[in-house]
Parts: sequence; structure tokens; C-alpha cells
Amino acid sequence: MLVEAAVVVVLVVLLVLHLNKDPPGLPPGPPRYPVIGCLAQVQTIEDCKKFQKKYGNTFSLRVGSQTLVTMCDYKTIKEAFSRYEFIDRPNWKVLNFLSDGEMAGVIFRNGVPWQTLRRFLLRHLRDMGMGKSRLDDAILREADELVKDFKTYTHGPTLFPPSINVAILNVIWQLVASRRYDVNDEEIKKFANLVKKFQDDITLLALPDFFPWLRYLPGPLVRRLCREDDLRAAVKIGRGMMEEVVREHRASLDPASPRDVLDEFLLEMESQKDDPHSVFNEQDLIKTIFDLFTAGYDTTSNMVRWVILHMANQPAVQRRVQQQLDQVVSRDTLPSHTHRQQLPYLDAALNEVLRVSSLASSGVPHAAVHDTYLDHYFIPKGTVITGYAGFCHFDPNYWNEPEEFRPERFLNESGKLIIPKEAFIPFGTGKRSCLGEALARMELYMFSAALLQNFTFTAPEGRTVDLSPRPTPGTHFPKDQEILIKPRN
Repeated sequence: MLVEAAVVVVLVVLLVLHLNKDPPGLPPGPPRYPVIGCLAQVQTIEDCKKFQKKYGNTFSLRVGSQTLVTMCDYKTIKEAFSRYEFIDRPNWKVLNFLSDGEMAGVIFRNGVPWQTLRRFLLRHLRDMGMGKSRLDDAILREADELVKDFKTYTHGPTLFPPSINVAILNVIWQLVASRRYDVNDEEIKKFANLVKKFQDDITLLALPDFFPWLRYLPGPLVRRLCREDDLRAAVKIGRGMMEEVVREHRASLDPASPRDVLDEFLLEMESQKDDPHSVFNEQDLIKTIFDLFTAGYDTTSNMVRWVILHMANQPAVQRRVQQQLDQVVSRDTLPSHTHRQQLPYLDAALNEVLRVSSLASSGVPHAAVHDTYLDHYFIPKGTVITGYAGFCHFDPNYWNEPEEFRPERFLNESGKLIIPKEAFIPFGTGKRSCLGEALARMELYMFSAALLQNFTFTAPEGRTVDLSPRPTPGTHFPKDQEILIKPRN
């Protein structure tokens, strides 16, 4: 009996060692340990900076059973993400959790289905006004509601008002389904909480993708560890809300006058209903709507929070932004799309916030379509590829004194806005770059302009602004903290 047990142990050890063995030719990286890989050594962005110094701008990591190749310099990131060989997303089960394990939606789709849905969304989001003055009125209304709500928080130190979330969600809802909610509406609060819960717990849900042996443990234990049951309940509620909106739209659809992205999708579904391979189906419809919210809500709302924190931390910059606003826009009018070219310093300050915050610091992961090479290193098919925008944004080869907050770096000698063509990739680069960049920039400009026109932000007396990000993998989200919101006379 002891002999058989010893043989089993030896076989298991050999299997683990085999599974943890990297193929030859990968970029260098820290030591791998059985089962966990490099996990114990990769806890913060500072760890990755140490690896960059030790192994160079391209290094590899092993997290559980997954091999990751990390790029830290702009030229390599730009080259890799412009190549077809690195255009895929990873084949992680967690990415299809919202669609019950089926490949669906646009963000994490690959191949022709991804291309088809991305083209569809870009075309119709542009038609609905994304990045144009046509969307001005919708965002201005939300900016006005935001200002009204912020006025109720001016009596002392306060956390970020939740109306930031509602404003961002309402803009997406109007593009997707021509609806909006009041700031205190219970349904929008519930929806915001659902999106937040999913994004907060997604890392735990991904554990079996990195540690597949977890799937051999008792199901209830794994589900509890990954919070799968809680997330599945949240998804069920969110899916029910989406399906109700789809039913309402289908009942009132006028093919001659589509109102929004949802109407356009329903029309495509009808026109392609006889094609069994069409991506315009019920599952893709629901998942694509989820994708638009999960991609556009949390990132943009956190960017607005970063703007508030950096303005509170940089009073001289905040004053200069407000002076330019006062010169260009009368106080009884909210800044709009038409004022933007006359507010270059505001835009410069927003770009500097995008640079120093590097919200999506490691970007959305890519994967190798097939065996290939990068920087003379061998990259096997399916290898996960990440590009650290945060490293590019602080690279002294491109930025003078990168640790300094200096909006002037985005202005020329005449005070006109200039956007660097290199090493500035807050929305990614290549064909997989953020499809909602124009909308996100428009929202960030109009909400920030409205808030800074009407309020001055500071840290509470005796305290300082905490600009260190929350400890979340791959993102730099601001910590929730108290601020002072002072009305401007």
C-alpha cells in the first residue's frame, strides 16, 4: 500500500513539474515554482518594475498554469499589437461567464465574429453621435444633473457622490436603448451595484483558468472560493433587466426609424435570421450590451474621480483651468462641445491625468493566434500578451520629468493642444484599442468642465490627497476617500 502511494506521489510531482515547464525560447523571467508559478513574486506594479530592470523590457511570467509575456516599452507594444499574430484575446472561461460559457459579445471575441461586431458597433455608435456634437445634449443634461447633485455635498468632507456612476451609465443607456434614470432611481442604483460587483469579483472567478486543478475539488468549495454563486445570481438579475429592455424595444421597433444601437441590432437579427452562423442573435445581443456597460462604465467613472483627486492635489493647475473656463464660458452656461477648442489647458490637464493615472495600466490582455516570434523570443500559440501602458507613460525616453504633474507637456509654444504620437496609449493601441475612446474622451471633458466650472476640490483640512491606486490587478483605480466640494461664487 505504501509503495502504491509513493508511486502516485511521484507521478503527481512529475506531472506538476511537466506542466510547469516552459517551452524553450521564451523571454526571461523570475523563477517558476510548482503549482503557483511566479504568483508569490507578482503582487504589485512595483514587482513588475523590478522585473523590467532585471530581465529587460520584455519578460515572461508563469501564473499557475498560464504563461504571460509582458512588454514594457512603447515600440514593442506598438509593433506587437499592430500584428495579426497577437490580435486574439485569451481563451479563458471567465470571459464567457456572462454568456453561460458560450463565446459571445465583442470585447473578448476572436476572429470574424469579433471583426463583424466591432465594425457594427463603431458604425452605429458614430451614427448615434459618439464623439460628435450630436451627443452634446445628452451628456450636457447629465452634466447639469451632476452639478445639481454635487451641490448637496458641499457642507463638509464627503466621499465621491454616487451620481458620477449614474451620469456615466445614463450616457451609455441613451446610446444603447434611448433611456435614462434619475440620480436616485432604485433601478439604476441596482444596476450600478451589479456591474460593480461583477468587476470587483471577476479576479476570483478567474482562478480556475490559472489553476485548473481547482476544478477537481468539490464543486461547492470551488464555487464559494470563486464567489461563483453570488456572481451568477447577480448576472441573472442583470440579464433579466436587459431582456426586459429588449422586449420593450422589440415591441415598439420601427424599421424605418431605428432609435439606438439596440434597434439596429434587432434589425440585423431580422435580416440575418436564416443564417445559422450569424453573430446577430439573442445571446450575442445580451452579451454585447453587457460589454458596452462593463467597458464604458467603471473606467470612465473612475477617470472622473482621478480628475477630481488630481485637481485637489494640484491647486495651481485647478485655478488655471477655472480661469480659462471663466474666460470662455459664462457662468450661467455649462461648457459644451463647442467650447472645447477654446479650452486647451483643460484638455491638457485631462490628458495629463490620463497619463499619470494610467487607469488600465496593463491593458486588456491579448493572446498569440499561432506560434510566432517577438523581439527574437519564441511565443507559443495561446500565450497571453500584455502591454504596460503605465510603463510607457513614465518612460523618461519620451517624457521629461515623468513623475511631475505637468499639463504643459500637452501644449505647444502657442498654447495649442498637442497629443504625442508616441508612448501615450491610455486607450490602448492597434486594432484592439478601445472602441469607445471617442465617447470616453467626450464624457471626461464635459463632466470635468462642468464640475470645475462650478466647484473647487480640496482635501479636508489637515489631510492630503491619496493618489496611490487601489490594489487591483492590472488597473489603477483611485481609492475612495473624503474630499471637500466647495461651490464657486
